[in-house]
Amino acid sequence: MKFDMANLDRNQIHDLLLSGMAPLPVVLVSTVGKNGSYNAAPYSLVFPVCYKPPIICVSCGLRKGQKKDTARNIESAKDFVLNIMDETHLKPTVQASADYPADVDEMKEVGLTAVPCDRVKSPRVAEAQVSLECKLVQRMELGKGDAFRNIYFGEVLLAHIKDELWAGHKVEPSKLKSVGYVGNETYCRLREFFTEKASELKP
Repeated sequence: MKFDMANLDRNQIHDLLLSGMAPLPVVLVSTVGKNGSYNAAPYSLVFPVCYKPPIICVSCGLRKGQKKDTARNIESAKDFVLNIMDETHLKPTVQASADYPADVDEMKEVGLTAVPCDRVKSPRVAEAQVSLECKLVQRMELGKGDAFRNIYFGEVLLAHIKDELWAGHKVEPSKLKSVGYVGNETYCRLREFFTEKASELKP
């Protein structure tokens, strides 16, 4: 089958890309508003784009034609935190996507714990397996109408990692128990891991 993207609407493209590139990571982005209220929302379009400096981008769409609280908070505070939640905290993570008023502390509403960060104003989530404190370094705008998105690039200043996850020089994926998003409110657990290396080319 072949699909010309020019002939598909926003929702069709959304479903095709998310399901075709699944699983995408489920990341809880925590921010702080101008009035000091905390915000947290799950995002799946979160990707590392550079390692030195360590830059991660977050793609944020509109809600009812307006910027989401996450977007407004990032632009105001100039920072944000990426929290990797394990499967035991999926329910409150997903619930944080509900349309709460801007002045409501969503972490408190869903039963998660906000903890002050060391290098940024936004809070991190105590229950997270990994939390990355990020400073906003660049913003881009892409798309039009209901397909409009703000792309935020953040430099990771400090990483918080649960002690039991660390294996020498990296996070042990079998202990991380992160969750993937495959589209249409469907998620997957990461259970099986294996290695595969490229063979050396013979002269």
